[in-house]
Amino acid sequence: MNQFINSRNKRNGWIKTTVIVVVLFLLIGVLNLFSAQIRNFFYSITSPIQKVFSSFGYNTASVAGSIFNYKSISRENEILKNENQRLLAQMSNLQDISEQTQAVKDILACSEQEDFNLVLTNIIGLDSKEDFIIIDKGKDDGISENMPVISQEKVLYGKVYRVYKNFSQVMLISNKNSILDVQVSQFNLDSDDDTVEENKNLSNVYGVIKGSGNLSLYLDLIPIDSQIKPEDLLVTSALEGIFPKNLTIGKIKTINKNDLKPFQTAMVESFFNVKKNDNLFIITDYRQEK
Repeated sequence: MNQFINSRNKRNGWIKTTVIVVVLFLLIGVLNLFSAQIRNFFYSITSPIQKVFSSFGYNTASVAGSIFNYKSISRENEILKNENQRLLAQMSNLQDISEQTQAVKDILACSEQEDFNLVLTNIIGLDSKEDFIIIDKGKDDGISENMPVISQEKVLYGKVYRVYKNFSQVMLISNKNSILDVQVSQFNLDSDDDTVEENKNLSNVYGVIKGSGNLSLYLDLIPIDSQIKPEDLLVTSALEGIFPKNLTIGKIKTINKNDLKPFQTAMVESFFNVKKNDNLFIITDYRQEK
């Protein structure tokens, strides 16, 4: 009985094995037969996803490339900008040197007639509220107090007020504490040369220039009977003993005259310009003749 059961189980096992083998062969055949269709099916399903990832990868690469190019261009622009600034600085320095050289030539040509010793200086600071400037020459350069400070056009700026080792403070003639004697040259600056020469030395009108602050001046103590007019030139008279004669100050703009007062006054257009002129000269050896 047991032998019969064992024989039956073995037969059933062989049948199952045979069936499984047959099914596998059939499945392999079907897969080989329809493999192209199956691949197409799975490709159609996955292709949109592949495109998304492919596009993302391309865009990422493009963005990365753009960022790299942007950094490279920015770096090149920064290099060019620095180089441009360096060249501009060199040009500015050359221009400053050229202007200083020309200023020295001009002032030396003027000073030969006056026999002055001049020291070139630069404005390095401005206090427009108090009407002071700072210049880059001091005790080490032989500068001392009360030395006149002028431009290359012989326009008077002021006098050395305080002296330090390597720089000095200059009181401008527009300072409220500044007073200097002047002479009125009664000729119009727009007149022809012959008229100027004829009238240049006819004036004996004297007064004083006083500073009114904020880089402005006014003319005072002009006798009431003196004839002055707008555009008359104002020059130093050397009566106070600090400034040489005939340094240019400015010109008369408007006149204030009252017959009840012994003197007349006038508003003055000054010729000095501390905001545009960087190069000045210090007269180091002026001494009034006794």
